[in-house]
Parts: sequence; structure tokens; C-alpha cells
Amino acid sequence: MSITVSSVPPQTALPTFARLYGGSVDDFAGLADQLTDVWIVQGADSEVLGALGLRVSPAHGSEVMGGALPGAGQHDAALALLRSALNVQPRLYAYAGDDLLPAGVLEAAGLQPIGAYTRMSGPLPAALPDVPDGYRIVPLSEVSSADDRLAAQRTYSDRIGHTLVPDGAGKPDAFGTDDRLGRLAYDAAGVPAGICRATLEGDQLYLGTPGVRPDARDSDARDSGLRQALLLSVCGAARAVGATLLTLDAWGDTPQERAEDEALGLQTDEFTPIYAAG
Repeated sequence: MSITVSSVPPQTALPTFARLYGGSVDDFAGLADQLTDVWIVQGADSEVLGALGLRVSPAHGSEVMGGALPGAGQHDAALALLRSALNVQPRLYAYAGDDLLPAGVLEAAGLQPIGAYTRMSGPLPAALPDVPDGYRIVPLSEVSSADDRLAAQRTYSDRIGHTLVPDGAGKPDAFGTDDRLGRLAYDAAGVPAGICRATLEGDQLYLGTPGVRPDARDSDARDSGLRQALLLSVCGAARAVGATLLTLDAWGDTPQERAEDEALGLQTDEFTPIYAAG
């Protein structure tokens, strides 16, 4: 199959990103400012087969956005896009999916599985939080310092799958979450050690996996318990206002962390592997 890959300004590729992900060009207007490099791939008749962009990652070089449209030429088109990207940024990661970047294409380009995005759900856990010694957990609504909120949000930054945290993350109710439900953890020195944000819709609680500072996480040598304490603290606050169900989204969590969530009664509804190079 004859294909051509061209580097283009981000704005030029927005219509293709809209086709790839579904939606209007206006939905992706903000993406143009986030992308450092963008390519489109065309077939022999100049038909656009896909687009790929790189977005700076705090953990691992760049995140891959886009891919190739499904069809007979998807494999070759996606592989050509990835090879162009790797020539510019050898440290990158991408989400595997048959709709844009099949796992076989990522493996052909030299990427290896390194983590996953998961969505888990189930009844709201009823266990009480066991806050580890040396830490305290407070409602985000009681945290007056924007710097503390921002520092806590950036505890995710070393996890592949998380993007750069904007300064606006220090504002109350950031990202449309509810600070009355969210929780922030401080260590004994009063330094932010973790965070968990949440949104409640009816009886359904939605939250992102808790972020915990690397030195405060569970490890082979230490069972911190801070991540689960944050999660259960949020669940308790949500239960008090009528929540009965939980949906948990996670990027880059470890198998051990997923096992802990399963032990709370959650089941995995979605599992999207993350592949990385470099």
C-alpha cells in the first residue's frame, strides 16, 4: 500500500482528530495548543487515513494522540505514523485500541506494555478508612491553599497516563469535581501527600484513582495504606449524601492497586493497555 506521512501544523489535523475520536472540530480546538508535533498519513489517492500528535507527558516524554482510521490500510498507516513520531521522540507512550492503534501495530513499532487505563465499578465500599500513622486526611473544601491543592494534584505526575497538571488545578472544585467530597492528605510535616477528587451524580459516585506522593505509596518494603484511606474517606463522605454506587477511573495503577480495589468489591469494566517506548 502506497502511503505518505507529512508533518503538519496542529490546526491542520483537527478535522482528522475529530473523525478519529468522533465529534466536531470545535471539540478539539484546545488540543492544538497542547501538541508539539503532528503528522497526517495519506493513501495513494491523497485520502487522509489518520493523524498522530505528541503531547508532553510529565512522566515519559510524550503521549501519543490519534492513530489511523479502521480499514484495510490501518496497520500500515498507523505504523508509519508511529515511526515518524519515534524519529522525533523516542520516549513516548500510547493507548492500544483496535479503533486507532491496535496492539499489534504498537508492538511492531517496538513499544511494550507498561500499564493500563481501567474503569472499575460496583457498590460503594462500606469499609472505614484506616489512615496510616503520620498522615491526616481533610476535606478539600477545608484546604484554603491553592499551592497545597496543586502540589497534591501533581502527585500523579510520575505515573504514565497522566498529563501535565495545569496551574488551574489549584482552584476550588477543579475539573468539575466537588471539594465537599474530595480529600487531601498531609504528612506529619504538613506537606501534601495525596489527593482524591470526586463527582456525585444522583447515587453514583465518580472518582479518579487517588494520587499519592511516590515516597508515601505502598511498596515491597512498605505498606502505607494511604491510597486506600483516601479512597475510602471519599466513599464515606459520598455515602453520607446518598451515594450507593462507585465508578473508579485509573491511569497507570499497579496490579497490586487494582487487586486492592477488587478486594473492595469493584469489578473491571474497561481495560485499555498502555504501551511505551524508550
